[in-house]
Amino acid sequence: MLYPWLQESFHTFATACGQGRLPGSVILAGHSDLGTLDLALECARFYLCEHKEQGVACGTCRSCKSFVAGAHADFIVVRPTLKDEADAGLDVLTNPLPLLQEAANIEDNGAQRRSVRIDSIRKLIEWLNLSHVGGQGKVAIVHEAHTMPVGAANSILKSFEEPPPHTLIILTAKSLESLLPTIISRAFKLKVTVPTLTQAQEFLQPYGFADSKIAIALALSQQAPLGALRLLQQGVIDKTQEILTLLPPALNGGSDVAVVEKLAALGPALEVTILGELTRELLKYKAGLSVTQLPLLNPQSAAALCRLPAEHLFTALSDLQHFALQAPFIPPRAPLALLRAWIRALANAPRTR
Repeated sequence: MLYPWLQESFHTFATACGQGRLPGSVILAGHSDLGTLDLALECARFYLCEHKEQGVACGTCRSCKSFVAGAHADFIVVRPTLKDEADAGLDVLTNPLPLLQEAANIEDNGAQRRSVRIDSIRKLIEWLNLSHVGGQGKVAIVHEAHTMPVGAANSILKSFEEPPPHTLIILTAKSLESLLPTIISRAFKLKVTVPTLTQAQEFLQPYGFADSKIAIALALSQQAPLGALRLLQQGVIDKTQEILTLLPPALNGGSDVAVVEKLAALGPALEVTILGELTRELLKYKAGLSVTQLPLLNPQSAAALCRLPAEHLFTALSDLQHFALQAPFIPPRAPLALLRAWIRALANAPRTR
């Protein structure tokens, strides 16, 4: 079953497919933590289904059964990899289940950045030029296509604009703007929308986490339910609550050793996410928003931190963005010093009354 917030996008795809309005290329734009890969897989299953029923795949035909088993001869997923992963043949998959499991457990890997490699695209093009085995055609998903370097993007361009007959290429990407305009121009485009807060909460509540933790997880994940669930299950929210307890004293003249160490242990991406969200919530609080609407703050921490001047908070946000951009190139021990400098710069700002 698709997640509730993906149903509308899938319905749009299925309707276009049923009416013969679907070109040979589709872009699903949205953060991966919204379930764009799940949506792409459901679109692929529907396209390949031999007996589509009322806008859904039948689930019982030979195509549907082989798809669910991860053994469909006319389906592949091209995924972002590191070089050694690609060399091991992990860049092109016929069974997407390991990729879904990996997405549920992925952690910040620091300087390592996976990308859809040009050699992987060459494998895709070779596969596209083969005849399909079944009667419905072929489907290839390029997951996180925004990670393609220019060479890979140029390599896929001709196939994406004019796929072979009875072939569908689905790209998932974090946004339309992250792809080359020439790739976007001829595709059927779907923007995956962020679920409502109620939808996101209802998805997470059956997992048994406290509402306060769910609220923090959704704030840190930009209301992307799958990202929030990962943060909860990996214990990141528990650690975040510890950091939020330690930070106000550190910003008011206390020791910053413990908070810096706990932040650094989470890795650069989460450091920036937590500090950035806290800073934004402080700015919202200073602008008059109630603390009950700000998950990372409570009345005590808001009172302790609200005297930090807004201009210094804006500067702190800018510094964090720079830190995020430079994170892959920073030496291993440097983040401790940078975090300490960031905290002390904010702590030494003149207080407002």
